[in-house]
Amino acid sequence: MTHGVLTRMAHVAVSVVAVAALAACSADNDDAADAASQTAGDAAAATSDAPGADGAAAEADLSGLPEVVATVDGEDISQEDFVSAYEPQFQTASAQAQQAGSEVDQEELKQQTLDYMVNNLLLRQAADDEGIQISDREVDADIEELAASNGAASAKDFFTALEEQGFTEDEVRAEVENQLKIEKYLAEAADIEQPSGAEIRDLYDQLSEQQESAGEDAAAATIPAFDEVESELEQQLLQEAQSEAVDGLLSDLRTDADITSNL
Repeated sequence: MTHGVLTRMAHVAVSVVAVAALAACSADNDDAADAASQTAGDAAAATSDAPGADGAAAEADLSGLPEVVATVDGEDISQEDFVSAYEPQFQTASAQAQQAGSEVDQEELKQQTLDYMVNNLLLRQAADDEGIQISDREVDADIEELAASNGAASAKDFFTALEEQGFTEDEVRAEVENQLKIEKYLAEAADIEQPSGAEIRDLYDQLSEQQESAGEDAAAATIPAFDEVESELEQQLLQEAQSEAVDGLLSDLRTDADITSNL
């Protein structure tokens, strides 16, 4: 029930949260939060008892982690926070590696996890610098959305489930507030224009040509009419623009930030 939220609490679904948050430019924040939670839940589908290549439970290598894993403009990422973020990522990667008959490169995965955490912290700091505020009502509404999307009957049941995983209500509310700040910051800071009709048509023509060039076996005759897929193509172009905007913002923030990694 709580995989998506646990991932979000652990600060590791930054790219997902960022892209979903940018949808607030064309949709309300509740829809963006729900999309973020759902996608994060899919990414964290593997559980903590996922077997390793030898059939035994996979274990994350947490040896040698410093007390302060990184510092971003004077704000520390603690060992405890890093471990909370890394372990679910490792279990997901371990399950995928088992299916492929390979092993997880834990050093690379640790660096990726830290990058996600640094990005999340930079975005939250930027939101604070802009003076973005989140009301209790907004936090309550988002928690209700998260509770419903994770199958909880109420916010109270939702908090109870998270407490069983080691998260207090105050921690959950603080993290939800931080993510809503990031969503608002991205919605305001990212300059994204709706795709034009010509751009949507160009994408349709491009995809149609690709399918036709694949030959008869590709069933080119089943290419849907433009008006049947126009909204989907528009959303695809918008998501691409959102990803580029997020990458650009993070690049600028990283350039200006004082980041020290102790990994």
